[in-house]
Amino acid sequence: MIAFLNMLGVEKDEHRSVIVFLMCVLVLGNLVWFVMGPSLFISLEKLEEHKAKLTSEKIVQANYKEYKQKVDELNPADDELASGSESEQAAKVLETLRREADGNGIRLIRNTIARSGTRKDNPFEEHKRNVQFETGLINLVKFLQDMAVKEDSMIRVGDYNIRPTGDRQRVAVQMSFIASYPKPNFGKKKSKKKTKR
Repeated sequence: MIAFLNMLGVEKDEHRSVIVFLMCVLVLGNLVWFVMGPSLFISLEKLEEHKAKLTSEKIVQANYKEYKQKVDELNPADDELASGSESEQAAKVLETLRREADGNGIRLIRNTIARSGTRKDNPFEEHKRNVQFETGLINLVKFLQDMAVKEDSMIRVGDYNIRPTGDRQRVAVQMSFIASYPKPNFGKKKSKKKTKR
Protein backbone atom coordinates (compact mmCIF):
# COMPACT_ATOMS: atom_id res chain seq x y z
CA MET A 1 0.00 0.00 0.00
CA ILE A 2 2.85 2.38 0.93
CA ALA A 3 4.62 1.58 -2.34
CA PHE A 4 1.39 2.29 -4.26
CA LEU A 5 1.00 5.65 -2.50
CA ASN A 6 4.65 6.49 -3.24
CA MET A 7 4.00 5.70 -6.92
CA LEU A 8 1.08 8.15 -6.83
CA GLY A 9 3.42 10.83 -5.41
CA VAL A 10 1.77 11.07 -1.97
CA GLU A 11 4.03 12.58 0.71
CA LYS A 12 5.00 10.42 3.74
CA ASP A 13 3.19 12.63 6.25
CA GLU A 14 -0.02 12.35 4.16
CA HIS A 15 0.00 8.55 3.99
CA ARG A 16 -2.12 8.10 7.11
CA SER A 17 -4.80 10.61 6.07
CA VAL A 18 -5.04 9.09 2.56
CA ILE A 19 -5.39 5.56 4.00
CA VAL A 20 -8.08 6.76 6.44
CA PHE A 21 -9.93 8.45 3.53
CA LEU A 22 -9.78 5.28 1.43
CA MET A 23 -11.07 3.20 4.35
CA CYS A 24 -13.97 5.62 4.86
CA VAL A 25 -14.80 5.44 1.15
CA LEU A 26 -14.70 1.62 1.31
CA VAL A 27 -16.96 1.48 4.38
CA LEU A 28 -19.41 4.00 2.91
CA GLY A 29 -19.45 2.12 -0.39
CA ASN A 30 -20.30 -1.14 1.39
CA LEU A 31 -23.06 0.56 3.37
CA VAL A 32 -24.55 2.08 0.21
CA TRP A 33 -24.34 -1.29 -1.55
CA PHE A 34 -25.97 -3.03 1.43
CA VAL A 35 -28.87 -0.55 1.34
CA MET A 36 -29.21 -0.13 -2.44
CA GLY A 37 -28.19 -3.60 -3.67
CA PRO A 38 -31.43 -5.58 -3.10
CA SER A 39 -33.64 -2.81 -4.49
CA LEU A 40 -31.33 -2.58 -7.51
CA PHE A 41 -31.79 -6.30 -8.23
CA ILE A 42 -35.56 -5.94 -7.76
CA SER A 43 -35.58 -3.02 -10.19
CA LEU A 44 -33.61 -5.05 -12.73
CA GLU A 45 -36.08 -7.95 -12.40
CA LYS A 46 -39.01 -5.56 -12.87
CA LEU A 47 -37.29 -4.08 -15.92
CA GLU A 48 -36.96 -7.57 -17.46
CA GLU A 49 -40.64 -8.28 -16.69
CA HIS A 50 -41.71 -5.02 -18.33
CA LYS A 51 -39.59 -5.81 -21.38
CA ALA A 52 -41.23 -9.25 -21.66
CA LYS A 53 -44.71 -7.72 -21.29
CA LEU A 54 -43.91 -5.09 -23.91
CA THR A 55 -42.71 -7.77 -26.32
CA SER A 56 -45.86 -9.85 -25.79
CA GLU A 57 -48.02 -6.72 -26.19
CA LYS A 58 -46.35 -5.96 -29.52
CA ILE A 59 -47.02 -9.55 -30.65
CA VAL A 60 -50.68 -9.24 -29.58
CA GLN A 61 -51.05 -5.95 -31.47
CA ALA A 62 -49.47 -7.44 -34.60
CA ASN A 63 -51.81 -10.46 -34.37
CA TYR A 64 -54.79 -8.14 -33.84
CA LYS A 65 -53.97 -6.18 -37.00
CA GLU A 66 -53.54 -9.40 -38.98
CA TYR A 67 -56.82 -10.91 -37.74
CA LYS A 68 -58.70 -7.63 -38.23
CA GLN A 69 -57.49 -7.52 -41.83
CA LYS A 70 -58.68 -11.11 -42.35
CA VAL A 71 -62.09 -10.28 -40.82
CA ASP A 72 -62.40 -7.24 -43.08
CA GLU A 73 -61.58 -9.43 -46.08
CA LEU A 74 -64.15 -12.05 -45.07
CA ASN A 75 -66.85 -9.48 -44.28
CA PRO A 76 -67.36 -7.28 -47.33
CA ALA A 77 -68.72 -3.78 -47.06
CA ASP A 78 -72.43 -3.22 -46.52
CA ASP A 79 -72.99 -1.98 -50.06
CA GLU A 80 -71.43 -5.16 -51.45
CA LEU A 81 -73.67 -7.27 -49.24
CA ALA A 82 -76.73 -5.28 -50.20
CA SER A 83 -76.00 -5.79 -53.89
CA GLY A 84 -76.26 -9.58 -53.53
CA SER A 85 -79.95 -10.34 -53.48
CA GLU A 86 -81.46 -13.52 -52.14
CA SER A 87 -82.05 -14.89 -55.64
CA GLU A 88 -78.39 -14.35 -56.53
CA GLN A 89 -77.23 -16.17 -53.42
CA ALA A 90 -79.68 -19.02 -54.01
CA ALA A 91 -78.41 -19.28 -57.59
CA LYS A 92 -74.87 -19.40 -56.21
CA VAL A 93 -75.80 -22.38 -54.02
CA LEU A 94 -77.40 -24.09 -57.02
CA GLU A 95 -74.31 -23.50 -59.17
CA THR A 96 -72.00 -24.82 -56.43
CA LEU A 97 -74.08 -28.00 -56.09
CA ARG A 98 -74.15 -28.56 -59.86
CA ARG A 99 -70.44 -27.91 -60.30
CA GLU A 100 -69.36 -30.24 -57.50
CA ALA A 101 -71.84 -32.94 -58.56
CA ASP A 102 -70.63 -32.82 -62.20
CA GLY A 103 -67.01 -32.93 -61.02
CA ASN A 104 -67.72 -36.17 -59.16
CA GLY A 105 -69.71 -37.85 -61.92
CA ILE A 106 -73.10 -37.26 -60.26
CA ARG A 107 -76.19 -36.26 -62.24
CA LEU A 108 -78.76 -34.49 -60.08
CA ILE A 109 -82.24 -35.93 -60.65
CA ARG A 110 -83.91 -33.20 -58.59
CA ASN A 111 -82.64 -29.84 -57.33
CA THR A 112 -85.32 -27.65 -55.76
CA ILE A 113 -85.45 -24.69 -53.43
CA ALA A 114 -86.79 -25.45 -49.96
CA ARG A 115 -88.20 -22.98 -47.47
CA SER A 116 -85.63 -21.98 -44.89
CA GLY A 117 -86.88 -20.40 -41.70
CA THR A 118 -84.11 -17.99 -40.77
CA ARG A 119 -84.69 -16.38 -37.37
CA LYS A 120 -84.35 -12.61 -36.99
CA ASP A 121 -81.67 -12.99 -34.30
CA ASN A 122 -79.59 -15.25 -36.56
CA PRO A 123 -76.68 -13.25 -38.07
CA PHE A 124 -76.74 -15.52 -41.14
CA GLU A 125 -79.20 -15.79 -43.97
CA GLU A 126 -79.88 -19.41 -44.89
CA HIS A 127 -80.75 -20.88 -48.30
CA LYS A 128 -81.89 -24.49 -48.42
CA ARG A 129 -81.92 -26.78 -51.46
CA ASN A 130 -83.18 -30.36 -51.73
CA VAL A 131 -81.31 -32.64 -54.12
CA GLN A 132 -81.85 -36.20 -55.26
CA PHE A 133 -79.42 -38.41 -57.19
CA GLU A 134 -78.00 -41.90 -57.58
CA THR A 135 -74.28 -42.63 -57.33
CA GLY A 136 -71.61 -44.95 -55.96
CA LEU A 137 -70.41 -44.73 -52.37
CA ILE A 138 -66.94 -43.44 -53.32
CA ASN A 139 -68.40 -40.66 -55.48
CA LEU A 140 -70.83 -39.74 -52.69
CA VAL A 141 -68.04 -39.42 -50.13
CA LYS A 142 -65.89 -37.35 -52.50
CA PHE A 143 -68.85 -35.11 -53.37
CA LEU A 144 -69.57 -34.42 -49.69
CA GLN A 145 -65.89 -33.79 -49.03
CA ASP A 146 -65.68 -31.26 -51.88
CA MET A 147 -68.82 -29.51 -50.61
CA ALA A 148 -67.33 -29.29 -47.10
CA VAL A 149 -64.26 -27.34 -48.21
CA LYS A 150 -66.16 -24.59 -50.01
CA GLU A 151 -64.87 -21.20 -48.78
CA ASP A 152 -67.31 -18.87 -50.55
CA SER A 153 -70.14 -19.87 -48.21
CA MET A 154 -70.82 -22.17 -45.30
CA ILE A 155 -72.67 -25.11 -46.82
CA ARG A 156 -73.79 -27.97 -44.59
CA VAL A 157 -76.05 -30.99 -44.90
CA GLY A 158 -79.38 -30.39 -43.15
CA ASP A 159 -80.85 -33.89 -43.46
CA TYR A 160 -80.39 -36.90 -45.70
CA ASN A 161 -81.80 -40.28 -46.70
CA ILE A 162 -79.48 -42.86 -48.28
CA ARG A 163 -80.66 -46.31 -49.41
CA PRO A 164 -79.34 -48.89 -51.87
CA THR A 165 -80.83 -49.07 -55.35
CA GLY A 166 -82.65 -52.18 -56.58
CA ASP A 167 -79.53 -53.73 -58.13
CA ARG A 168 -77.48 -53.02 -54.96
CA GLN A 169 -74.73 -51.49 -57.10
CA ARG A 170 -75.41 -47.85 -56.25
CA VAL A 171 -77.18 -45.75 -53.62
CA ALA A 172 -80.21 -43.48 -53.97
CA VAL A 173 -79.60 -40.23 -52.08
CA GLN A 174 -81.96 -37.51 -50.92
CA MET A 175 -80.22 -34.58 -49.23
CA SER A 176 -80.92 -31.07 -48.04
CA PHE A 177 -78.05 -28.60 -48.28
CA ILE A 178 -78.15 -25.36 -46.28
CA ALA A 179 -75.90 -22.45 -47.28
CA SER A 180 -75.36 -19.60 -44.80
CA TYR A 181 -74.45 -16.05 -45.77
CA PRO A 182 -73.91 -13.09 -43.40
CA LYS A 183 -76.90 -10.77 -43.27
CA PRO A 184 -76.25 -7.22 -44.46
CA ASN A 185 -76.35 -4.62 -41.67
CA PHE A 186 -76.98 -7.28 -39.00
CA GLY A 187 -76.50 -5.95 -35.48
CA LYS A 188 -76.71 -2.29 -36.45
CA LYS A 189 -79.30 -0.39 -34.48
CA LYS A 190 -82.10 1.06 -36.53
CA SER A 191 -83.04 4.62 -35.79
CA LYS A 192 -86.48 4.71 -34.22
CA LYS A 193 -88.64 7.61 -35.33
CA LYS A 194 -91.19 8.85 -32.89
CA THR A 195 -94.66 9.10 -34.35
CA LYS A 196 -96.78 12.04 -33.28
CA ARG A 197 -100.39 11.38 -32.41
